[in-house]
Amino acid sequence: MELLDKVRVNPNICGIELAFKGQVTAANIPEWQQFYNSGMAGTDFTPAHIGLGSVSFGEESEESAAGISYKQSVTIRFPSTDGNRSERIALVQKAIYIKLKLTNGKDLIIGRNDFVQNARPKIKTKTNIKTAEVEFQTVSIFPSGFVSDTNSIGLPTLIPISLYL
Repeated sequence: MELLDKVRVNPNICGIELAFKGQVTAANIPEWQQFYNSGMAGTDFTPAHIGLGSVSFGEESEESAAGISYKQSVTIRFPSTDGNRSERIALVQKAIYIKLKLTNGKDLIIGRNDFVQNARPKIKTKTNIKTAEVEFQTVSIFPSGFVSDTNSIGLPTLIPISLYL
């Protein structure tokens, strides 16, 4: 069975992007884990600066009478002593989706907790004199999935064609 085969790629997080508006819904791309992976509509992700080892991701399942749920968390750390400190922390508190850019070219999306998002992620900040730490947490009915990149080669990836360059 393909789902239980050895995973041959073990990527690292190489970037993070935050979205403050838009909609991320279940993907309708055939043969692409349609409910788990996501498509975007009017979502504008903004890159956020991260340094080596300054971002982490975790996901933990929990079973209840309602079924299995998945608690997902992303933590980022960044310097917090420049003149934009307060405004930056206030802006990050408004994020509705978090995209983790991976070294294998895929983007993992955090924040879509059902077919469409029905609750924003909980965002908690901790700061000291040198750094700020922001933790995004969400509880979802499914494990985190990937998001389609609608900007690849200028065409939406929903169009079922292959380009050979």
